[in-house]
Amino acid sequence: MTIGELLKQTRQSLGLTQTEMAAGIVSTSYYSKVERNIHQISADELIAILNRHHIDSSAFFVHFSNFNSQEKRDFLKEIGDAYDKKDKQELLTIKKDIDQLPDSRQKKYYQLQIDLVLNVYLTKAADIPAELKNDLKKFVFQDNNWNENSLQLFRETIRVYDIDELSFLVNAILAKYHQPAELPIKTQEILGGICINFLDKCYEHNTPELIKQPLQYISKLSNASELLLVKILKNYYQAVFNKNADEVKVISDVLEKAGWKDFVSVLPHLNS
Repeated sequence: MTIGELLKQTRQSLGLTQTEMAAGIVSTSYYSKVERNIHQISADELIAILNRHHIDSSAFFVHFSNFNSQEKRDFLKEIGDAYDKKDKQELLTIKKDIDQLPDSRQKKYYQLQIDLVLNVYLTKAADIPAELKNDLKKFVFQDNNWNENSLQLFRETIRVYDIDELSFLVNAILAKYHQPAELPIKTQEILGGICINFLDKCYEHNTPELIKQPLQYISKLSNASELLLVKILKNYYQAVFNKNADEVKVISDVLEKAGWKDFVSVLPHLNS
């Protein structure tokens, strides 16, 4: 969080307009740009604004410092590690820490991730609770530009959407990122995962007419080692849709020998 973002959050909590918050110490135009991180504000101007509104400057800076130290925590890794251990108490402790973060889109992302783990993955729920489902959709649709967080959340919650809605969204995403090999590997991993999960949804709903674009898209990903599993799964689903049981078995055997037996068990299979 920046000084500008914390000022904005403080102003909104006080119910003030930007003009009222600037209080003639700086112009409204200048203050607006400070909140948007376009301009820096001097220490003297900042303290004058805080004093004008009877805001404890020491508490303001402590809040700023504490948030930025929290922001350095890798909450996603902590959530993943706790989930791997099936440690519900640790997950609840992490959730409490996340809930204490200042309101932001990043905080909401963390909250949705841990709610998914606690209420769906940990309990092996057959479906996502309706309220959480609505929150997930709101988060994804709120960001029309599709940043990494919204793409990752979309990848993990594809079953929230019906097949027609999903087809539209996947096609829109793949059209936006039409040259995937030029993207960072992490982004390519997420986009590849979206394609694989969409292929799985197509199998579930028996819509083979929708698989051509995601299959072609995965072929356009770079040959980085991090994308090996995505490329293997692309061949696996292609074999499933082609009803090639022998190839499905070959790929299944390779994955099982690599230690992915539990993963293979949830993939679609064909009878030999």
